[in-house]
Amino acid sequence: MSTPANFERPIDGSLIFRLPASHRGDWRLFTEWCAAFELAPLPASAVTIARFLDFEPGAARATLRRRVSAINAAHRIAGHIPPGTLTAVRGLLSARDRHAQAARRVIRQLPVSGWPAGLFGRRDALVLTLVCRIGIPAARVGELRCGDMTVDVAGNVLRIGGGHDLTVALEADDPYGGYAVFSRWATVRDLTVRRPSPMAWAPALHTAPARASVPEVSWHEHYDPDAALLPTFDRWGTLTAPIGDTTTGLSARAVSAILHTHLRAPGRPITGRTAWTTGVLERRARPAEPIVTPVPVPELDDTYDDGVGARRRAAAELDDLDEVFDALDHQMTALLARTEQLLEHTD
Repeated sequence: MSTPANFERPIDGSLIFRLPASHRGDWRLFTEWCAAFELAPLPASAVTIARFLDFEPGAARATLRRRVSAINAAHRIAGHIPPGTLTAVRGLLSARDRHAQAARRVIRQLPVSGWPAGLFGRRDALVLTLVCRIGIPAARVGELRCGDMTVDVAGNVLRIGGGHDLTVALEADDPYGGYAVFSRWATVRDLTVRRPSPMAWAPALHTAPARASVPEVSWHEHYDPDAALLPTFDRWGTLTAPIGDTTTGLSARAVSAILHTHLRAPGRPITGRTAWTTGVLERRARPAEPIVTPVPVPELDDTYDDGVGARRRAAAELDDLDEVFDALDHQMTALLARTEQLLEHTD
């Protein structure tokens, strides 16, 4: 008989007696904390350790390090990999670096000229830069306006507003850096705002250099600062928004599709939330016990109304799901960074 994947084996009660006496109190504290928050203490993840250490922010660094040593010792005795090490924590933190490097490799291969290849190549390069290299949540990329991304020549940085308030290095000497990617796209975006016709954009892309070059750093004056930085196009490069509508940006689904298209091949699978959301809805809709009595089949009108009602309820329940995920992601990154600093001098 196979063991369910989510089955947790009970902790060996003799483990605490195999620990040195100086570690027993800290290990007992950790197991009780895990029980209170319904987390697995053995084996524990680096994220669990980070949350445990952050739960008592007023504790001395020596106390926190002693607790980490006790947790690591218990894992070694039980035959598990110690989770409270710099290697474990940095492995999670370096995931963002790996994603950024994968995005950079893709950006180097994207076209910057031709029609409509140059249009989509420049746009997708900026999407990859914003999400994978700068860290803008995919669900909020479409909300950015042209005026939210500006060049600070004196400070040698790119400034990103729109509620993000980020500054990133220009990478002025890099033809695939943040400024070069932004500059190439900003030129095309101003053309699309001035004249919403592909006939006005295609010549500029046909005459562009076939290979990316390093643009001269300068202040970029946006034609319409309130226009969406990344609008939607159809496959032929035509704006899909109604004429005169310059504020409709890429949807979260469109951004995810772009990321999937470019990053799945290099080996970075991007986990979409559609499957997760579908699973949640299915679990909520599934009855706790099988229904024995037959259920009459509703009429077509009733079925339609029930479907509309279910979709509205699902939308209401999951409307803020992206914001929750984004907030958790930023909180966990900061938590792991603080844990890395704490473990810097821990054996």
